Amino acid sequence: MDDYVVRNKETFNRLGSAATDAAELMRIATQVLPAFQMLLAGGRVLDLGCGVGHDSLRLKRCKLEVEGLDISEVMLAEAKKLVEGVVFRQGDFRALPFDDASFDGIWANGSLFYVNPNDLKKTLSEVYRTLKPGGVFFASYLKGEGEFFADSLYHRRYQPEQLQELYQDVGFKPFDRPLDTGSEVFLSILAVK
Repeated sequence: MDDYVVRNKETFNRLGSAATDAAELMRIATQVLPAFQMLLAGGRVLDLGCGVGHDSLRLKRCKLEVEGLDISEVMLAEAKKLVEGVVFRQGDFRALPFDDASFDGIWANGSLFYVNPNDLKKTLSEVYRTLKPGGVFFASYLKGEGEFFADSLYHRRYQPEQLQELYQDVGFKPFDRPLDTGSEVFLSILAVK
């Protein structure tokens, strides 16, 4: 693993659910989930970077067949306590442990800004690979430019044009613009394979 990814994993294991300010991400999830669900052709969804499982629970309540993946064993242990009936596994975004065309949808709310642009491209390629044709992908990113560390966690801000280019490079259909969620902090994108 790259140094920053190892450091992020150690920090998530140390901080657990305190690692992320979840209030704004929960508001975005509530706002975007109906559109995400409406676009799904089937019910199998991956919560990518599931953390302690808040969104996994929200997705499960929508009668979806949810699996969760996170790099932090500590956060996964919390998720397993919070959400019954969801398979949670430890893994790296850049090499997803799933077969091609495994999911109808992939949900990554507040998890992909922890990877740098090179690793984001690898991650998006993996998301594309594991989505079924016509599959739906939702992700939220920090708005802006540059990288920074907070609580020793690597963070990367992205511009819409940068994301548009990365998504198209790996094969996603073009999207007009990020979703308007009213957030000053996050860019939210809904894309289709």
